[in-house]
Amino acid sequence: MCQSHNRCSHILYKTHPGETMRGNLRRDDIQDARPARRARRSMLQRQSDTPVSSSNSAVTLTVAGANNDEQSGPSSSEHDNNENGNGEEIDDDDACPICQLMLYNPVTTTCRHTLCKFCMATWASVSLAAPMIIVDVDEEPVPFDAVSELEARCPMCRMQTTASDNAQRAAHLKATYPQKWAERAAEVEADRERRAEGGDGIQTMTVYIGNRHETVSPSGDDLMQNRHEWTFFVKPSRTDIVEEVHIFLHPTFRENHIIRQRPPYQISRLGWGIFTITASVILKAGYAWVSDDAQDSPDGAAKGMLPLEWTLDFDGFGGKGSMGRCKLKVKHDRGWQDDEAERDNREWNRMVRQYERDGRYEPGA
Repeated sequence: MCQSHNRCSHILYKTHPGETMRGNLRRDDIQDARPARRARRSMLQRQSDTPVSSSNSAVTLTVAGANNDEQSGPSSSEHDNNENGNGEEIDDDDACPICQLMLYNPVTTTCRHTLCKFCMATWASVSLAAPMIIVDVDEEPVPFDAVSELEARCPMCRMQTTASDNAQRAAHLKATYPQKWAERAAEVEADRERRAEGGDGIQTMTVYIGNRHETVSPSGDDLMQNRHEWTFFVKPSRTDIVEEVHIFLHPTFRENHIIRQRPPYQISRLGWGIFTITASVILKAGYAWVSDDAQDSPDGAAKGMLPLEWTLDFDGFGGKGSMGRCKLKVKHDRGWQDDEAERDNREWNRMVRQYERDGRYEPGA
């Protein structure tokens, strides 16, 4: 059976010119910054060897690959990144090409570039290219890994790639720079906490959509000769943020709109042919889909509902059916509760004023 109709609506995530990863680093400007670091270190060395007056103490360097108007002088923090005062001078080959700090929890891409795991995960989250993948219906879901399971364009060479942990390199870095390694661990953890508290964190989740199939013998009074027993399902990896799933069957079914408010999100039917099923996954309050195909949920939450399509499969994997694996992104807005409380408070005050004025309450439009 052709699976061309099955789709994971947001199969490509793209960034726009000017989107940033960390600091003011633009994705178009990301490249190996070793020459700039060498120049910076050489300049700092010359400054340390000769007296510098206050009038010419500000030295401006142009970073390789940056625009002419994006210039800044070397700061003490930049100097400390490579020479941190404890004798641990970081070799250029041990610096991450993204954040330009010492590699921490390094990962290596299939195109042989090495960078920090945190940097790769952040980069992948804004350059994700993950189409629906058809897999065996019996495949066991595995914990999502934001690095190894995301296919994205390499920030260095722009090739489609994935990354895996480089344990050997990590052990070398930890042994060579023990103090700096501990500092980087604290920095990464603080950055994670800051992003979580910021309320604008984007998370990735896996959604399986598909059907099981079994051929059965039709009953004697079955004029339609229904021989196909199938079970359609939607299996999100994060059921804790899913409010409900709306399943839309072919209009010929007597009950063609089914709502599942708790897992398992599935239905079973007996039929004779294939057709396309639409499943709208609605998120709980405070969450929104990061997809151009997302729609407002029935209660008005912006981008709270994402429709997914699946064409029934009676032939895949020996006739037992199949399913598609999608990597989807959701955004958590931690400030929604404050907004809700403010709206409730305004409505309460309005009700009190109306009762005080005329003894009755008329809800707002």
